[in-house]
Amino acid sequence: MIPSRSPWIRRVRTPRNPVAIENKLRASVRNVLAGSLLLSSFAVPAQQSGAVEELEVVVVTGSYIEGTAEDAALPVDVFTAADLQMQGSPSMVDLVKSIPAVQGVLGESNQFGSAQSTGSSNINLRGIGAVRTLVLMNGRRLAGSPTGNGVDTNLLPMAAIGRIEVLKDGAAATYGSDAVAGVVNFITKTNVEGLSLDASYSYIDGSDGDYSANVLWGHRADTWNFMVAGGYRHRSELNTTDRDWAVRSFDENPQGGYSSFGNPGKYNVTAGPTTDAQIFRDPGCAALGGFGIDDEGCRFQYVTFDNLTEREEHYQLYTEFNMDIGEKTGLHIEALYAVHDAPEENSSPSYGPQQGANLTATPTRNLVSPNYIVPLSNPGLRAILPLLDATDRAAVEARRFVVASGLQWRPLGNGGNPLTGEGKKDERLFDGFRVSASLDGEFGPNIGWNTAVTYSENTRETNTPDILAYRLQLALNGLGGPDCPAGATAGSAGCLFFNPFSNAFAGNPSTGRVNDFNYDPSLANNPAVIDWMFEDNGWEDTASTLAVDLVFNGELSWSLPGGAVGWAAGGQYRDEGFERKVNFWTDIDQNPCVDTPINGNTGCDTQFGVFTFFGPLRNQDLSRDVYGVFGEVNLPLFESLQAQLAVRYEDYGGLVGSTTNPKISLRWQALDWLALRGSAGSTFRGPQQTQLLDGFSTTLVYTGVNRGYKPYDNYGDPDLDPEEADTFNVGAIVQAGDFKASLDYWNFKFKNPIGTEGGTELVAAFFGVDPGDPNFCDDPAYDNLQQRFTFTQDASGNPICSASTLTRTRVNVINGPEERISGLDASLSYLFDGWFGGELLVGVDGSYTLKYERDALFVEGILINDADDYAGTRGGAGLGSLPELRGSWYLDFSSGNHAVRWTSRYIDGVTDVRSSVPDGFREIGSFLTHDLVYRLQLPGETTLSAAVINLTDRDPPLARLDLSYDPFIGNPLGRYFKVSAIKQF
Repeated sequence: MIPSRSPWIRRVRTPRNPVAIENKLRASVRNVLAGSLLLSSFAVPAQQSGAVEELEVVVVTGSYIEGTAEDAALPVDVFTAADLQMQGSPSMVDLVKSIPAVQGVLGESNQFGSAQSTGSSNINLRGIGAVRTLVLMNGRRLAGSPTGNGVDTNLLPMAAIGRIEVLKDGAAATYGSDAVAGVVNFITKTNVEGLSLDASYSYIDGSDGDYSANVLWGHRADTWNFMVAGGYRHRSELNTTDRDWAVRSFDENPQGGYSSFGNPGKYNVTAGPTTDAQIFRDPGCAALGGFGIDDEGCRFQYVTFDNLTEREEHYQLYTEFNMDIGEKTGLHIEALYAVHDAPEENSSPSYGPQQGANLTATPTRNLVSPNYIVPLSNPGLRAILPLLDATDRAAVEARRFVVASGLQWRPLGNGGNPLTGEGKKDERLFDGFRVSASLDGEFGPNIGWNTAVTYSENTRETNTPDILAYRLQLALNGLGGPDCPAGATAGSAGCLFFNPFSNAFAGNPSTGRVNDFNYDPSLANNPAVIDWMFEDNGWEDTASTLAVDLVFNGELSWSLPGGAVGWAAGGQYRDEGFERKVNFWTDIDQNPCVDTPINGNTGCDTQFGVFTFFGPLRNQDLSRDVYGVFGEVNLPLFESLQAQLAVRYEDYGGLVGSTTNPKISLRWQALDWLALRGSAGSTFRGPQQTQLLDGFSTTLVYTGVNRGYKPYDNYGDPDLDPEEADTFNVGAIVQAGDFKASLDYWNFKFKNPIGTEGGTELVAAFFGVDPGDPNFCDDPAYDNLQQRFTFTQDASGNPICSASTLTRTRVNVINGPEERISGLDASLSYLFDGWFGGELLVGVDGSYTLKYERDALFVEGILINDADDYAGTRGGAGLGSLPELRGSWYLDFSSGNHAVRWTSRYIDGVTDVRSSVPDGFREIGSFLTHDLVYRLQLPGETTLSAAVINLTDRDPPLARLDLSYDPFIGNPLGRYFKVSAIKQF
């Protein structure tokens, strides 16, 4: 028979975790699984779970009280390593996305959804934010990702994971802040003996495929055991041009990666004493794949330079040691180091400049910023003149220069980036390590104790090439390049010109289009000048957590009618740190102004740094201490009725303050086959430390009124209040023989939820959603909101208020309006024993969001968002995708050494309520896929499996997003084939 649970999980002698509990009977484990509020599609039938009988302890997430597993009072879903094999050994991202209670997971496509986080993944229970889901490893905390998107689960050692427990209930009374939506606990295998090897390969059309390899070795003796595990996973690049649905025409999806500020671009000739102002489009626009806009611009589709998936390299190394010290004390030590690297994230060849160079040596100071001067001495401009009409040509010759505006143009676009032969290459490197040591034992027969020290940190190194504004202007003047001496003549003595015109580019490298219209090799840009223009907007940031835990538990000397009273009490100290180290060019203290590097100016009114697009950052070194104490008591009021009370006090100090969070849980075994249970409690979450800073970081967001990406500067608030939530759950569980079912209702009510204002909503409220819409520039009621926007300036230095002159927007972290969220979880499964000589498990499970209500949002006294219900929508009030229904159904048949599983997964469609999406184009369709997995058990403890994922090759539904699909709903890979093998020695 194919084992339904890894045989490498052996008998456990020493508990490693304060939530370890004695397992008296195999039926106790079955009660835990049956008592889950949502029985996962990964769940195996009890008849197949023979290996569970070997365990002497069970780790149950959600309580520190012994006996909780037998009471089954908590909604915990359990996924074992063998369960994952039944699903075709999915990646961490695929595993998390398949859980119906999870919404909005990073990892599938990060570039446009969460900047600078490619390669990372997270868990977002209920869709209310990954920072509201507490992720543990062996019951201990992990440092959050420095991206601010929760714990990076792609750093966890999949080779060592024995099971995953998901508690879909607020647990702040037990674990403290962050456990708002629930807890996910990754628990490693125990008492491993011998060697295990496994490998997999996925064939994906259009890419080099994905592959992985893992090794696990362990040894156990009478009083100690040791384990080491290593893992490697490779993900291959998949370009947008390899999927026809990803690169759409402008008519199909005008938001499918199109920008009105492109290259070839639009140029201006300012009025002179004898000439009128003129505007012209680079005549090579169409030759390089652009297409004209009514106002003489050239539209650029940048997504042809992007990838649907990036090349990623993932590495993990984990080890642990357990030892009995005497008869009543146990020692546990574990260590983890992991890395994932996305060394070449493809992106647009360059960005549209959002500030000018401000150099006194050129005419830019007296022109509207963000403009750049291209003098007639530039060879590219001279060569383009014969292709212009007579009026434009005469104007250029009279004025002797043209103006390139960052609001209508970018330095590099359809012609690619000469440094790479395609787009820019951004770098995203994450690594983390974690060390934990614990001791546990007993004081007499009725009191247990556990103490632990855990330190973990997660570091991100990110480098995003951007152009230095002053170097761009110098290069346009012919004074570019690393070898150009001061005082040299343009274009001589090592000084190089940058040619921004179409005649410098042989073609469009992303589409293969050839410029046979006006390309001149002698006018092509020297890669040295391009390399000199670019520097990295880069930094390294580290999030760290030091946690010290002390827990006592046991039973009181007196009992209630239902049995002994269990209790637990303890405390926790956490030191939470955040450190950021920025490079020279990104440092606002060293380079606050656009012209600081050339003239030392530090007195600019607004400090937007030296890059044409990205803003600067400041070095940070933050730390805070958090103290918590808690207590729990389990009251078996009667044999059929148990109550559990818990309370926790936690103190953040400073302006954040303290909180006390109670919780009550009840379980009533109404009939032999029917159990009812529920819980109510309160939760608390303090702001992240970076959210309390009065500084900003820059993100890029598509802005409808500008028909392209704009920078949004996200500011923290030192006066931010913590958020609070009341939680409520009630459910019914049925178990009659081989039939199991559950139905549960869950509810959250948030007060002062922490979030951002929504930058595009601010812009839409002030300027409308389409070019030419009325604005409120002259309305005194909107004066305070107008201060949030940065505009280009006229010759006198006064801002010009209009959508077309908007360069940046300030967005604040706030305590937002009240939210009310509720839904249902449901599950059914039945095991047909002896069906055609084998066992057939049939099941269905799902999660339905009933409502996601949010009150109205006002910013600076202006209504930004109406009060609304966002269930079944996308993009409303800064939220992601919130499908109402997510679910799956499955058939799993096993007989002898053979097994086959069919799984169908469904995600409901949503309505895109973003202001930039017009009526008639708001509906994003549902996504239904089917997976087929075959497993074969061979002699010599060898298991082979073959899978077809997305059997019908379903394309993701069209969404008005850059990549033309919603990564929170669809999958870009299409049908792919996966083979894997496991060998144990």
